[in-house]
Amino acid sequence: MAYESRDGDASFKWYGPGKDPGTIPVDQQDQNDNDATIGALTATNDPSKDAEYQRYLELKALSTRKSISLTTPAEATADINASWMEQFGTNAPKAIATAYYNELSRLQSGRVSGGVSKDGKTTINTQGVSGSEVKAIQNKYLTAAANDLIIASSRGDAKATAALQKGNFGLTYTTLKNAYAENGLPVNMQALNKLVIESAVNPGLLKSNLNLINMQAKTYFPALADKIDKGYTVKQLLTPYINTRANILEEDPDSIDVSTLKSVASDPKGLMGLYDYEISLRKNPKWAYTKNAQDSLSSLARDMTKMFGLGA
Repeated sequence: MAYESRDGDASFKWYGPGKDPGTIPVDQQDQNDNDATIGALTATNDPSKDAEYQRYLELKALSTRKSISLTTPAEATADINASWMEQFGTNAPKAIATAYYNELSRLQSGRVSGGVSKDGKTTINTQGVSGSEVKAIQNKYLTAAANDLIIASSRGDAKATAALQKGNFGLTYTTLKNAYAENGLPVNMQALNKLVIESAVNPGLLKSNLNLINMQAKTYFPALADKIDKGYTVKQLLTPYINTRANILEEDPDSIDVSTLKSVASDPKGLMGLYDYEISLRKNPKWAYTKNAQDSLSSLARDMTKMFGLGA
C-alpha cells in the first residue's frame, strides 16, 4: 500500500495491495479507511521515519487548504458602499472607502501564510480573516459616521439632519424616538443616540432596546404596568385623559406630551378618575387664559346677577 504518482503528472494517489487494485483519490476516501491506514502504518513502522506516512500527512493537509486572494480595492469599496447604502441610503464617502480598504488589507496581509505544494500546482495561502471581523471593521466606520452626523445635526446642520432620516439608521432612530414619546418618557438625547447607533449596526439589539423602554415606562407609569406588558403604549392607554386635557386647556391633542400625564398613572393601585383629572386641570394656571374658562366665568357672573335680582 502506498501513495504513488503513476500517471507522470506529479499527483499522488492511494494504491492498495495487488497489481491493479484501482485508485481512490485521498479526498474521496472514507475517513474511517484513512484512520485505519494510519493505524496500520503506525503499528508496523516508526511514523517519524516512515516516508510514506509523512507524505500522507502532507497530502492530507494540502487537501484541506483553500486558495485565496486578498480583497481588491474595488471589492472593498463595493462592500462598504453596500453597508453605507443600507444604513444611510447613500454610498460611503471616498475617503471612508479608502480607509476601510487600507485597514482590511493590512489585517488580511498580516494573516496570510504563503507557499505552494511540492508539485508547484496548488497554492496553499490561507486567509484567516473571518466575516465577523470584516463586519466589525465596517461597523466601526458606520458608528463614527453616525456620531459625526448626530453632532452636526445638533448644531443645526440641515444636511446632517436629512442624512439621519434615511436608510436603516433613520428608521431605527424614528422607531426608538417614537417609543420614548409614545410611552411618555423623558428623552436624554445622548442616551437615545447611543441606543440608535448600537441598534442600527446590530439589528438584534433593537428588540432588546424597545423592551428596555417598555420596562422604563412601567416604572414611570406603575398603574399601567400590566397593560404595557400586553403590548399597549402609554399614549394608547391614556387617550381619554389626553382628549380631556385637550378640551379643557384647548390644546392640540397630538402636541400633548404624554409625560405631562404622569400624575394620573403614578399610583400602582390604579388610574386617577377622569372627573378628578378635570378638576386638577382647572387648577392649572393655563386654564384661566382659555376661552373655556372665560365662558365659565361669564356664565357664573350671569347666574350671580340673576340670583341677586340685578339682571334685566
